[in-house]
Amino acid sequence: MSRRFFVPPPALDGDDVTLEGALAHRLVRVLRLRAGDEAVLFDGRGGEALARIESAGERRVRASIIARRDGTPEPTVRVHLYQSITKGERFDWLIEKGTEVGAARFVPLLTARAVVRTAAGGQRAERWQRIVTEAAEQCERTVVPDVDEPMAFDAALASAPGLLLLPYEEAPAATPGIAEALAADIDALFAAGEVSIFIGPEGGYEPAEVEQATVAGATVVTMGGRVLRSETAGLVALTLVMQATGQLG
Repeated sequence: MSRRFFVPPPALDGDDVTLEGALAHRLVRVLRLRAGDEAVLFDGRGGEALARIESAGERRVRASIIARRDGTPEPTVRVHLYQSITKGERFDWLIEKGTEVGAARFVPLLTARAVVRTAAGGQRAERWQRIVTEAAEQCERTVVPDVDEPMAFDAALASAPGLLLLPYEEAPAATPGIAEALAADIDALFAAGEVSIFIGPEGGYEPAEVEQATVAGATVVTMGGRVLRSETAGLVALTLVMQATGQLG
């Protein structure tokens, strides 16, 4: 099986492709690809191309397109995951696995009880983008999810698209689960084509934030009686939404 690599548009617009910088270094110095080897390239616009390497230098790789084909279709419902930033490498793990499951976009969320407060500048933003790019390459997606700059909770509520879901560990017993909540509003779900999930921090949401979310139109949901880590809750919620919308088979 040929390796897959993301290339920025408009690299695949013609029949000849020039790869430079970090990708050229990765192909030649890390993966040891040489002239005559083949690779699959995609540019995030839904298609992909099989390319043959014609020349391989450490700083520049030249390839020619052998064949073009449609990539794996993206989910018909776009899921935006507003995820509270977690300690250490847990957020990195979440965006990697969330890319594999099918998230369209990640927004690092800043809440009242957030343990980690950071700007998305410099090396951390670059690392996040590299993680989702490599995850998309690995899982054969042809679109790389967006990773936005960190956003305050109130601003996120005001701008989040589609149906809004807020899993809350202290929700009353009668609170619906994610699948039940989506099923109750299925026509609106597919009309909007988008779902925004809000995942709280390690310390949980403050009651005032939950009230603020409901006023903004969010549906409070439950994911059972167990208290999940923030990054676990994010991945579980994303998976439940993808399953409920028929994106996981």
